[in-house]
Amino acid sequence: MVSSEAKGTAKVAKTGVKPPPAFKPNKSPGKPVNGQKFKSAGGGAKRFDKPAGAGSGKRFDKSGGGAGGFKKFDKSGGGAGGFKKFDKSGGKKFGGNNNNKFAGKPQQAPAEGEKQDWAKFKQEKKDLKLKRKSTRDTYEITKEAKQIYEKLRCRRTENKDKLVEQIYKVLNVGDTISKVVKAHDTARVLQCMLKYASPALRAEISDQLLPFTVDMCQSKYAQFCVQRMLKYGAPATKTKLVDSLMGHVVRLAGHSIASSLLDTMYQSATPQQRIHMRQEFYGDLYRKAKDSSVKSLSDTYKETTNMKASILGSVKANLDHVANKQLVDSSLVHAVMLEYLRACDEDEEKLEETVTAFAALVPHMLSTKEGSEAGVICFYKSTPKNRRAIIKNIKEHLLKIATHEHGHVFLISLLNALDDTKATKKAIYDHLHGDLKTLVGNQYGRRVVQWLVAPGDTTCFHPKFIRLVDEGLAYGKKEKELRRKEIFEQIEAPIAENIVEDPAFWLSNSHIGLVTADVLNHLQGESYEKAATALAKVIAQPEWRITADAAGPQPQDKKKAHNDVEAIIAEATKQRKKLLQTDISSSDDEEDESEDDDEEEEEEGGAPKLKKAKKEAKKAKAEEPAEAAPQVSGIEEAGMHIVLKKILKNDVKREGAITFGQQLLENLAADVEVLNSWLSVNRACFVLVKLVENSPSLLQSCKETISSEKSLSQTLLGQKTPGAKMLATKLALKNSK
Repeated sequence: MVSSEAKGTAKVAKTGVKPPPAFKPNKSPGKPVNGQKFKSAGGGAKRFDKPAGAGSGKRFDKSGGGAGGFKKFDKSGGGAGGFKKFDKSGGKKFGGNNNNKFAGKPQQAPAEGEKQDWAKFKQEKKDLKLKRKSTRDTYEITKEAKQIYEKLRCRRTENKDKLVEQIYKVLNVGDTISKVVKAHDTARVLQCMLKYASPALRAEISDQLLPFTVDMCQSKYAQFCVQRMLKYGAPATKTKLVDSLMGHVVRLAGHSIASSLLDTMYQSATPQQRIHMRQEFYGDLYRKAKDSSVKSLSDTYKETTNMKASILGSVKANLDHVANKQLVDSSLVHAVMLEYLRACDEDEEKLEETVTAFAALVPHMLSTKEGSEAGVICFYKSTPKNRRAIIKNIKEHLLKIATHEHGHVFLISLLNALDDTKATKKAIYDHLHGDLKTLVGNQYGRRVVQWLVAPGDTTCFHPKFIRLVDEGLAYGKKEKELRRKEIFEQIEAPIAENIVEDPAFWLSNSHIGLVTADVLNHLQGESYEKAATALAKVIAQPEWRITADAAGPQPQDKKKAHNDVEAIIAEATKQRKKLLQTDISSSDDEEDESEDDDEEEEEEGGAPKLKKAKKEAKKAKAEEPAEAAPQVSGIEEAGMHIVLKKILKNDVKREGAITFGQQLLENLAADVEVLNSWLSVNRACFVLVKLVENSPSLLQSCKETISSEKSLSQTLLGQKTPGAKMLATKLALKNSK
């Protein structure tokens, strides 16, 4: 073997260059040994630069001066064959001059000790902004359009359709309208045009915007133009608008801006268009081509059952995409979700995955009928863990859900399916008890209270509704009657206490009175006695009155409904003009008052504050109390008359206990004037007939009370109403001649 020394000696003899010494660790990072330079190569690798003459390879000449050698990259761009330097002069944008978009930028902060000229600084910024805008090709057009728009938007301007035509002539140049529709300022111009244009011109503007509907729906400002097209457009325009979205429905449903607009379009679409919009969730096949024979999700795999798994997988993927963005508050999504849950009824594993994903979004699903049904299915098919999660998520929205047209159905279904009655009271009723009056005052909230008190009562609920809610009993283990009894026993005392605290509210109108009658019918023992006593005192008051509006429309308020569309439009236009005239006169008064205030302030050296004066005037006007609803006598109102008879009818079941009729008669006997006024009212006499006909003891007490006072018997016998005659017959009172 040849030693390393021999090799090195041979190399020196051959090349005449001394080889480098053996490798030693480099103590200073970044510097190679013996001053050798490492130069960075691509990707972070390092290239070793050999000394001149080392080895037989040719050296890369960086000078670029040798003949046939590589030319050095010339940054000047002046040499023949060299690369041109990137021109940053911005000649294309600013007409070929040397000013770029930052030309005229305000100078740096002044030197120390000098004061900044803020007026000059602001003016420079303003000029720079104007210069940037002027580079746009639509600048002059939009400037002219906005000048006309300032006149158009004024409330007092007349012949606004003529101004819209002027703006349209200005903007109708090439594709200008499609360019300006997404800008924050010109989008408002187009909105105003769509509002005040003539029907023909509005249709023409809409036709120009229709090809860009998908992009407009996703734009922050152009979306409002789509809303104006929906609001003011003709039926044909609305149909075209919905058709222009086909093929992009799923993408728009998952967009934060477009989702709400898509929901509005779905609600205004025709039945066939709704079917086509739902079909896009079924997969790409239906996104590209619609099938009129497919009405629902189940129709897609009716003939080809082997396609069911793939179609349901596509629907699940699309629903998950929307759910991940928390955009499920949409009628379209609710309809697709309900179809999917019904189709997955047999596949428990896939159903559980979907229910788990949507458990946190149930409160957002209760705004529509389909969404409420889907939420009920999610709750029924959930595991105990998911049920607790759903209840936890709806806690903060309980009042809104209970008073919603569709949400209250979900809440009643939930109350009817839960086995743990103590947890039900703690999680649901305790959160609603503080707003019990709000619930009872709402037409849907009343149904929740009635179900808690009288579940499954056919006098309160339609049999079809009862059958729908009772479907949830199959998902519980406890018996129906036992569950309902346990719930009522826990809420009986709190409801009775609420009635005792404010009995006048519980008899404030006939609708609330019906709930009160149902509650009173089911209360027992001490709770019933307290509530009946408090309510009887209110009824026996001389000035007991209820609101006429809540009691229902009065006979004089009924008007004939006519089908003349033109007459309806003319009447609405007339009312609108009256409102505008009153608004204009009030605003003129406000301006005059504010101008007087401004003159006084200017005399005192203060700055005018016209806007502030207007705001204060509007605030004072808003704080003015609204006119109180008309009041009618409670005993004379038809609805309350039925309520009182219903309460008295239920006294028959309470033998040997204090009844509502006893309390009412005692309070009437204590105040002769009130009883005398009742005897002169036909409906009040019928209430007394109902009071005495089922109780011999009350009949005797009433007869003694009226006979003992001559004025009472004379009043009763002097009446010619059917109620007074029947009461006199019941009490066996006759005229003494």
